[in-house]
Amino acid sequence: MNTASRRLRDTLARAGLTPYTSSIPYASARERALELTRDLSADECFDLVTGIGFSVRANPRIGLPEVLMFDASQGVHLREFLPAGKLERSVAFPSTVCLAASWDRALAAEYARSIGEECRAGGVHVLLGPGVNLYRISQSGRNFEYLGEDPFLASELVAVYVTALQQTGTMGTVKHFVANNHEWRRRRSNCRVSRRALEELYLPAFASAIEAGVGAVMTAYNQLNGEYCGESSTVIQELLREYLGFQGLVMTDWGSVFDADSIVESGQDLEMPRGDILRAQQARLKTDPRIRAMATRVLTACIQMGFLDEAPQAVPSLLERMPLHEDVAYRTACEGTVLLQNTDSMLPLAHGDASPLLVTGNWAVRTPLLAGGAGCVEGYNQRSFLEALNAEAVGRPVVYRASLHDDEDLKRVQTAVVVTGPDREGESYDRPFELPDEQNAIIRRLTDAGIDVVVVIVCGGGIGMPWQDSVRAILHAFYPGQEGAQAVADIIFGSVNPSGKLPFSIERTFADSSGYGYIPDGHEPDETDAHGPEDTEIFDVDYTDDIYTGYRWFDRQNIAPRFCFGHGLSYTRFTYAGFSVSDWDHNECIVRFSITNAGQRPGSEVAQLYVRPTIETAAIRPERELKGFDRVSLDPGETIQVSLVLTQRDFSFFDPDLQAWRLDTGTHTIEIGQSSRSIVLEGQITIA
Repeated sequence: MNTASRRLRDTLARAGLTPYTSSIPYASARERALELTRDLSADECFDLVTGIGFSVRANPRIGLPEVLMFDASQGVHLREFLPAGKLERSVAFPSTVCLAASWDRALAAEYARSIGEECRAGGVHVLLGPGVNLYRISQSGRNFEYLGEDPFLASELVAVYVTALQQTGTMGTVKHFVANNHEWRRRRSNCRVSRRALEELYLPAFASAIEAGVGAVMTAYNQLNGEYCGESSTVIQELLREYLGFQGLVMTDWGSVFDADSIVESGQDLEMPRGDILRAQQARLKTDPRIRAMATRVLTACIQMGFLDEAPQAVPSLLERMPLHEDVAYRTACEGTVLLQNTDSMLPLAHGDASPLLVTGNWAVRTPLLAGGAGCVEGYNQRSFLEALNAEAVGRPVVYRASLHDDEDLKRVQTAVVVTGPDREGESYDRPFELPDEQNAIIRRLTDAGIDVVVVIVCGGGIGMPWQDSVRAILHAFYPGQEGAQAVADIIFGSVNPSGKLPFSIERTFADSSGYGYIPDGHEPDETDAHGPEDTEIFDVDYTDDIYTGYRWFDRQNIAPRFCFGHGLSYTRFTYAGFSVSDWDHNECIVRFSITNAGQRPGSEVAQLYVRPTIETAAIRPERELKGFDRVSLDPGETIQVSLVLTQRDFSFFDPDLQAWRLDTGTHTIEIGQSSRSIVLEGQITIA
C-alpha cells in the first residue's frame, strides 16, 4: 500500500468509513460505454456532451435516464423542475465552512450521507459539490461553500465527504478546478499561480477527492495562467487527467466557456448548462471523433455509478430519515460555531438573571440563515436568533430593537446580543471586509453605554472587528442553517459547550492579508462578475503570496492576526502531556500524546499537529504546516491517548527545479497545538 492509500484509509477509519468502491469497475464501465457509443449517431453523441439545464440528456434507446444535477454547499438546492412529488423540501444544513470548523471527520460523514440520502429521495443523480477552493481572500463571496484555508484540513474532510456521499449512490462533483479563490470578476480573472503553489496549496484537496473516488470534477470560471480552466488542455488533460489521474466526468461550470474548438481539444466532457458554445458549431463538429470520446467518458461515469439499468434513482422511503438529518444539521451548527472571545467568562449566560436581554443586529430576525447563490438552500421550520434566544432565556425578558434610538432602553439593559454580518454574501461577487457602518455603530453605542455585549457573527469568513476589545464575547456562527439559531442559543445559555476551531485566520485589517490588492484601484469587491469575453478586459490576479496564504502568510510576515487559524475557546480547559515520537520506519512515524479535561464540564477538543521543516534545508518553507489533527470528547477529569501517523509526504515540499516532491533529510520539529499559535508540546524526528 502506498503512503497516499495509507493516509486515506486512516482518514476514513477515523470517520467510521471504508473506502468507496463502485459496484461496477471502471474498466467494465468503460468497455460498455465504448460499445454503446459505437452504435450512437453523431447527433446522439452530441446530445451527451451538451447539457440541458441541470441534467445530462436522456437517451431511452440505451437505457440512460435524464441524469439530474442539483447544487450543494448547504444541503440540496431544490429546483422548480424537480420531478413532482419526490422531494418537496430539503434540510438547510450549516454551510460547509461551518462543517470545516468542527474538524470532525465522523460528523462530516454524517453530513454528506444525509445530503446524499436527500438526493436519492428526490431522484437526484449528481450533487454539484463539495467545493474545495481554498480560502485565500477573506472577502470572497463563496468562502462559505468551501473548507477553509488549509490544504490538509480540506483534504481530510473532502475525502470523507466524497466517500460517504457516493456510498448513498449519489455522484459527487468536486469543484471548482482550479484556483477559483475569489468571485470578483471571476469570468474575467486570470489567476497567475506558480506550479509549487498549485502543488502545495490548491491541488491537494482535489487530489484527495480523486483518490477517494469522486465521480465528477467541475472546472472553474477563471483563467489559470492565461487559459480558461474549462477549455484548457493544460488544466484538464495534463493537470487533472494525466497528473492527478482523474478518469471520471469533467463538466464546465455554467456558462464558463467561450470557444468550441478549445473545449473539444481540452479533454472537457460536458458543457453546461445547455451546450450553447458547442451547439453553435454542431454541424461542423458532430463528426469529430473527439466528440464521441467525450460522450464515451460521460457514459462511463454514468454506468459506473449505476445510473443505467439499475433500480430507479429515487428512493422515497429515505424521506423518513429527515428528522435524523435535522439532528445532523443541529449538531454541525453546535460543533462548528467558534467561541472566539470570552472575556472574564462572560458566557454562558445565567438562566436565573432577571435583567432584560437586548437582542439587535441585522441578522437577529432574518431567516433563512444562509448565504446566496447556487449554494442557497431554503430549508423549513426556520427559527430566527431572536426566537431561539427568547425560548432559551427562561424567566428572563428578551427585548428586540432593530435600531437604538431610545436611551431609556439602554438604561434598563445590562447585556446585549448583537447578531451581525454582511448584508449580503454569495456567488458571483465578493463583499467588503468591514461590517456595514450602522452595525459597527450599534456595537459602539452599546459598549459606550457600559453594556456587556455578546457579538454573534453570521458570515462565511473573517470580518473587521474594530470593537473587539470593547465587547465581552464573540461567537462566529458562519451560516448555521435551519437549526443554527437554536444551536447558538444553546451555546450562549450553556446547554452546549462550544468546540469549533477556526478553519481560517482572521486578519485585523484586510491590508494585512496575503491577497490584499487583488482588486484594481477604482473597483469595488461587490461588482458582479462579467459573463463573456467581450464584456471587459481580462484582469491579472498575481498570486504573489505563492505558497504563503492564511497562517503561513502571517507567520512569514510576522503579522499578528486578530484570531489565528485553529483558534477556538471552550467552557472547560484541556491539558496536554506525554509527548513521544517513534523512530522513522518504513517512511512513517507515530506521534503520541495525551489530553485531559481539567475543567468542570464535558467538552470536545481539537488537537492540531504542525510540522516545522529541518533547519538544514536550503529551500524556502513555511514556518509550520498542519499535518494532523484529532477531535476528542472528554468528561471532566478524563484523559485520552491520541496517536497520529506522519508519512514521507508530510515532511516534503515541491521542488520547482526538479518539478517533483522532495524530502529533505535531517531534523524536523513536530508541534502539538490548540491552534497554530498556541503550541503546547513539541519534539523532533530525524529522517536519515
